[in-house]
Amino acid sequence: MKKVALISISVFIISLFVSNCVGHIEKLPTISEVEQGDTSYVHLFPDWEKEDYNFNTPKDVMVGADGYIFVADSGNSRILVLNQAGLVVTEDEFGNNFQGLEDINIPGKGEIQPVQLSQDSKMNLLFCDGSNQIYAWNQHYNNTGIRYVSKEVTLQHTESGAIITSDRMDSLSYYLTNGYTLVDAKLDSSEELINSILAPHVIFDGDDPKNWEFVDDYGDTRNSKIVDIVAFGKDYNNGIYVLDKRYNRIIKLKYEIKYLLIMETDEGQSVAFDYECVFSEVAASQGSGAGFIMDPKSITIDLSGNIYYTQTGGVYSCHGISAGSYRTLFNPGEDDLLDIGRFQCARDVGIDSRGIIYIVDKGSNYIQTFDNEGNFLRNVATTDIMIDTTFLETVYSYEIDSTVIPYDTTIVDSSVVEIDTTVSFQLAEILNKPEAIAINQNILYVADTGNSRIVRFQYVIMTEQNLQDLQEYRTP
Repeated sequence: MKKVALISISVFIISLFVSNCVGHIEKLPTISEVEQGDTSYVHLFPDWEKEDYNFNTPKDVMVGADGYIFVADSGNSRILVLNQAGLVVTEDEFGNNFQGLEDINIPGKGEIQPVQLSQDSKMNLLFCDGSNQIYAWNQHYNNTGIRYVSKEVTLQHTESGAIITSDRMDSLSYYLTNGYTLVDAKLDSSEELINSILAPHVIFDGDDPKNWEFVDDYGDTRNSKIVDIVAFGKDYNNGIYVLDKRYNRIIKLKYEIKYLLIMETDEGQSVAFDYECVFSEVAASQGSGAGFIMDPKSITIDLSGNIYYTQTGGVYSCHGISAGSYRTLFNPGEDDLLDIGRFQCARDVGIDSRGIIYIVDKGSNYIQTFDNEGNFLRNVATTDIMIDTTFLETVYSYEIDSTVIPYDTTIVDSSVVEIDTTVSFQLAEILNKPEAIAINQNILYVADTGNSRIVRFQYVIMTEQNLQDLQEYRTP
């Protein structure tokens, strides 16, 4: 017995070229599609443009403890300081003076080009230039002023009364945490010495024998290439994590007291300490798997002290390892953050106060966000595009001979049906080779290095007022 059946076979011919008159483009979301309670990253205007600030290859951006924004303007050998409104700050009503960052020269080295920034709990602005050195400029010292410097102190034990005099300032932390108090100091008011502490200076030197002489060859810092830094901790438990590209590793540095300082304050004089950093241990080493390092690019920490870093070598582009034990936080094959091929060039990583992870993909020109378990959330700095288009569905008529097993089928007719539909995708048209991100109070600051500017986005939860403001903003 022969039967005729109609079988439709859809042939999707979707063209995304508006010039071929297939459809039209709309930017999403429209006001009607954004609902109260939705969340979004809103592009803040104006952008902080090259022409307005004379930027020349801004490589990093960081928000300090007091809310000032620091930009590593590498091509100009400076660190530019801005307030939240985008105004350049050289000095303020609180006594801060940032003029020492306008043209960075390091004694014995000359002009350097800062590429990465961090800030520690002592208000040291830390920065590196890709060499084996780290530099510091202390905001508090420059605000308050230094009256005297001491390299020799006298201490007394609070119980036994024993008195010792020492010029080993690197041992001072030990004495102060083991029952001794300061009773006297040999003071130096040398203007040259004081100015060397106030100016940008070396806080870690990979060529210093104390950083390589008593460790094995793998710990040798003379050939280190420091590409990023992040400060961690407070008081006597703080330090710096360093990305060493030369040896594909994370180095942990610790602080040691270098000088005792007598500071000038409104209430009189106070005591402070100036520090240097020395090699402590290797926190993570070379390898291609999860928790290992190959061609590292950036590093940061979360509020719990866990370490996150990005790289362009190895299997996985972004990693997280726990504080102290340095065990991997994410699982390959389970967590989106470790998806192979997800990033073209994971250039920077940032963490906000909610634990959201931001990965700056320099190769794709946008930012991917993840929760603290590594699950993908959304993209930032993309434009959603909706296209009305058409696909063709071909309907075939078959003659089926059921007397033959298997059935014999013959095409007897066909027709093409046009079906209208809508497709959407994302364009990365805002950023050009972005290299860094900083997050502060739900605002993202992005170093849009290819365009030599800073671009900002704000995380918002849509309210009725937000929707009204958005409508007014988008309506000419």
